[in-house]
Amino acid sequence: MAQQIEWLDAHLDLAYLALGGRDMSVPLSRAKGGPQPAGVTLQSLSDGKVRWAFATVFTGAGFSGPGGYPSSEDLESAYAAGVAQLEVYERWEEAGLISIVRTADELQPADGALSVVLLMEGADPIRHPAEALWWHRKGIRLVGMSWWSGSRYAGGNGKPGPLTEAGTELVAALDELGIIHDVSHLSDEAADGLLQATALPVVASHSNSRQLMDGKDQRHLTDELAAEIGKRSGVIGLNLCTRFLTMKERRATIEETVAHVERFAGIMGHRRGVGLGSDMDGGFGADQLPAGISQPRDLQLLADGFAAAGWNDEDISGFASDNWLGFLRRNL
Repeated sequence: MAQQIEWLDAHLDLAYLALGGRDMSVPLSRAKGGPQPAGVTLQSLSDGKVRWAFATVFTGAGFSGPGGYPSSEDLESAYAAGVAQLEVYERWEEAGLISIVRTADELQPADGALSVVLLMEGADPIRHPAEALWWHRKGIRLVGMSWWSGSRYAGGNGKPGPLTEAGTELVAALDELGIIHDVSHLSDEAADGLLQATALPVVASHSNSRQLMDGKDQRHLTDELAAEIGKRSGVIGLNLCTRFLTMKERRATIEETVAHVERFAGIMGHRRGVGLGSDMDGGFGADQLPAGISQPRDLQLLADGFAAAGWNDEDISGFASDNWLGFLRRNL
């Protein structure tokens, strides 16, 4: 068994779960609301030694759950959906349940509190590019300009389209503020536009290898995009949704899961550009995680899988947290 380690999970929809009716302060056995069976509460993250997380402000046009709004043109509804989740994190911080990380100096976990970096997933809540400054002041440090359904700024993996004129303006605004770009839900065309519009590092907070899936679904990264992320010293977070890990009609094995990470590391030529971005409970229950994993404390199985694949302790710790932490120290 690999050594016991601490984790940074680069994609957790914590406020979305709370607004969907889950009491995030209770033990996992009492967790109601949201996708079931439940895998995530704040206590379960602590029990699993998840010390840091990218916590999302998740919104999507046409989505019916928490974070949904009618269309990308309904600016006020999109803004309100984003603010409602932001306010959840602010209340948790006031209660001492989390600590919102705004600078690299704040990455050290506070006693008893999960350290979170706020990630906006779907940028429609930013009503115009100049408003990015307000969101930065509120703590947003990463932005994925689109969710599945696309946004006013960029095409999404389920509704392909380009980076729009407003999207190009938003890229410049985010770059000026030092807000990091997340490509995970961008369409191929929008991702290409982003990479042309900025020379800064980018990340994929929760994406897997397209080549190891059907080779077509834009939800997964091409080898070319993975290589570009590596070239810019970015990081790719492994998504643990089983249907993004295997084409088989069953839960993914640990070996199949590890294979996505090894492909990205092979493309980059090193293991410093890979990490975790589980998306645990982000629209799917714990029974849709890889076999043997049903909550954060089971992440140890991933570490054991890497050890079985020949990874040393330093590389495993890199995947678990150090690669993401290094990236944040360079870029926050």
